[in-house]
Amino acid sequence: MAISCQCENIANHELFSFLKENDITGHRLRLLLFWGRHPQAKFNLDGIAHVLDITCFHLRELLREMISKGIIEERYCASGIAHYSLNSEHALSEYIQELANLDWSVIRNLEGEVEREALMA
Repeated sequence: MAISCQCENIANHELFSFLKENDITGHRLRLLLFWGRHPQAKFNLDGIAHVLDITCFHLRELLREMISKGIIEERYCASGIAHYSLNSEHALSEYIQELANLDWSVIRNLEGEVEREALMA
């Protein structure tokens, strides 16, 4: 599929491909932006849900998906509370950090392109 001219100004077309191949839009995009901005941090479920303004139930589903892909790591502390962090050794962590460095308008354009490509498929 051809990438439209709105995405032509993006220096790294691999980033667009990463978003498209992994259906990164909406809450998935917000979750990855969150990790891109806090790549070394560990957060519990309630903290992430509060920042992203989504329910813990919905967030748990997204985290399971990202954990299964190896993008997010889940670790339990001594009290049994799960903490989540970006897997810095995963090949996609580079794209996630690159995404977090983009201007918000560029991110919105990328998301729109991914959604349009999905509708055309």
